[in-house]
Amino acid sequence: MSKFSAEAKVGLLVVAGIVILVFMSMRVGDIGFSRNGGYSLYVLFDSVTGLAEDTSVEIAGVEVGRVGKIALQNGKALVTLKIRPEIRLTEDVSAIIRTRGILGDKFVELIPGSSTSPALAEGDTIKKTISTIDMDMMMSALGDVANDIKKLTTSLSNVAGGQSGEDALRSIIDNSREMLETLNKTVQENNEDVTRIIANFSEFSEQLKEMGNANSEDIRMIVANVRQASEMVEDLMLGMGEITAKINNGEGSLGKLVNDEETVENLNAALASLKNVSEKIDNGEGTLGRLVNDEETVENLNETLESINDFLAQQERFKTYLDYKAEYLTDTSDIKSYVTLKIQPKEDKYYILQLVDDPRGKKTVTEYTRTDKNGNTTYERVEEVEKDKLKFSAQIAKRYHDVVLRGGIIESTGGFGLDYYLFEDYLKLSFDAFDFDPDTNAHLKIGADFSPIKHIYLTAGYDDFISDNDTDSFFIGAGINFSDEDIKSLMSGISMPVQ
Repeated sequence: MSKFSAEAKVGLLVVAGIVILVFMSMRVGDIGFSRNGGYSLYVLFDSVTGLAEDTSVEIAGVEVGRVGKIALQNGKALVTLKIRPEIRLTEDVSAIIRTRGILGDKFVELIPGSSTSPALAEGDTIKKTISTIDMDMMMSALGDVANDIKKLTTSLSNVAGGQSGEDALRSIIDNSREMLETLNKTVQENNEDVTRIIANFSEFSEQLKEMGNANSEDIRMIVANVRQASEMVEDLMLGMGEITAKINNGEGSLGKLVNDEETVENLNAALASLKNVSEKIDNGEGTLGRLVNDEETVENLNETLESINDFLAQQERFKTYLDYKAEYLTDTSDIKSYVTLKIQPKEDKYYILQLVDDPRGKKTVTEYTRTDKNGNTTYERVEEVEKDKLKFSAQIAKRYHDVVLRGGIIESTGGFGLDYYLFEDYLKLSFDAFDFDPDTNAHLKIGADFSPIKHIYLTAGYDDFISDNDTDSFFIGAGINFSDEDIKSLMSGISMPVQ
């Protein structure tokens, strides 16, 4: 006898089918038994049209949660998001409602913020939302645009319709083509002149800009004076109006004169004579007419203007700098001072004039030749050091990218130098060689200048490091420098005492 009856087998089969159906429904619908896990976040949207509960919440197309309850709060939609527990969101995360395709379902997309921001916890609110265009609003706007286009095409049809409208359009097109051809021909025939005019105007505008930046305070005063002058002109125009009214009424000597017919006839004759003279000038008649219409005169005038522009540009590029530097010599515990005037006519070329106060003094060498009665000749070399004697330097320098070559007189002797700039000229490495005495080693000096802030720099190095006279010494120090513009600003800020 069978262990299960046919009814029992059918019942078991039905129960198994129901279990399988429920399991497949959960899998297809992405429903899990643990979907209520994780934590809840809140977000406020202006509108959630089309967004339903239990839709997905995604990051970069990957589902990280589901939409919970949707409620109304202070005229906005409060949406509860159920986020999976392993997903970490920060306070600067953004939320936006998107649509799958044109007519697809809506879902919430989260745009992660910075990983260094604090993390959101249970019950927190996402503060950043991104508004999207509602489909109904977009269709309404497109409808308005379509109506405007329809009105425009109707107007164009009314204007251009018929034979008269067609003839008018053809005439406009023909005139435009002729104008463009004439303009193109004119530009091609005068290409060099147009290019030169544009270049001169561009250079002149750059100079005006630089002059405006350098003289902003003067420009403010000029604007104030112009404003005051305009007010005076306005008052003057009112007075002129009253005077004109009196003249028109024949009041006063001038009014009687203007309203006199004989005077008017004489004035008309003078104007006719002036018109005749201007016509002769335009036709090139007379000395003034030939001068005005002579192309050579015009070219000379253009060359003069270009020369004036070049001179103004050179004056703007000419710069001067004043520098003071003090070095502490560790070997003698003395201070060596430098006062430098740098004259820079070009960006890559400058001159250096310098006074040096060296505590070690200025060395002078004198050679004596003596011959005794017996004809014997002796040579004597005497070295003297003048402690309070200033030294001077005069050098010419040329810059090639980050390298500067110098040469001339260095500390009252011939020599040369080399500078190398680093870190956008904040750091300068320098080497100097001078005082090439055949009996002693040359005076060599290496150093580095670092400018942490504008106008002030620090210096350090090793001076006279191959000396035969034990004058080698490390040094450290500081310096300060100003340009001519800085000095002008400083002097303008000092108020003069009132006598």
